[in-house]
Amino acid sequence: MDLFQGLKTKIDFNPHIREEYEKRVVSKDRLLDIGGRNSYSLSRKKIDLLNQNPNNIIVSTDIIAEYKPDLVDDICNTKIEPNSFSGIYCNAILEHVEEYWKAIDNIYNILEEKGEAFFYVPFFWSFHDQMDYHRFTFAEVGRMLKNFSEVKIFSPGEGQGFGFVFWYIITLNYIRVFPRLFRFLSKTTNFLLKICLFVSYTIFKNKIRNKFNNISWKEYCFYYTFLYINHGFCAWVKK
Repeated sequence: MDLFQGLKTKIDFNPHIREEYEKRVVSKDRLLDIGGRNSYSLSRKKIDLLNQNPNNIIVSTDIIAEYKPDLVDDICNTKIEPNSFSGIYCNAILEHVEEYWKAIDNIYNILEEKGEAFFYVPFFWSFHDQMDYHRFTFAEVGRMLKNFSEVKIFSPGEGQGFGFVFWYIITLNYIRVFPRLFRFLSKTTNFLLKICLFVSYTIFKNKIRNKFNNISWKEYCFYYTFLYINHGFCAWVKK
């Protein structure tokens, strides 16, 4: 049995790698911020914080003209020319489009050869918008991005994994009012889970390795802490 469903080589096992991939994408010469609203949005502020290329061109899109994006565009029915951007930033957007596979096909076409894109999609996350249609497992992330020449799937960064979801659920999301406490409790819960997993792996090592295709301790721990349950998943791709 393969816990990683054939995606092991596409998974980055560093739970804190997100920012490095984001920096790489947002620093491209021509960056498309899909659903980024405008140059004053939270999305743009994050891009500006991570951007290491002060001379690049950043174009924000949205389907709502009132947000005053650089370009009013529907990524599922885009008017953007193929091969016109070297980087695409798609952060928490695909759950808001009905036919997300069309969005991914268009993103592929918009990217120039060797262009790169960053994605974040929710997995265990509350209903948060009137246009909120999908949730994505890490296996679905791998499947839907299979046409790209390179794919890396990874965890969404600080405040993540089993511990995040556990406290999110039992407090009905009220814990987010106390972000420092939330981070502490999430990390502590993940640490305690890792101890339990270590004991389990040590005692039943041969049985676990036989059942899960010679899985290592690092892989076993990462799967149950960050892939089995998480608020979402990220991916970096190259065309």
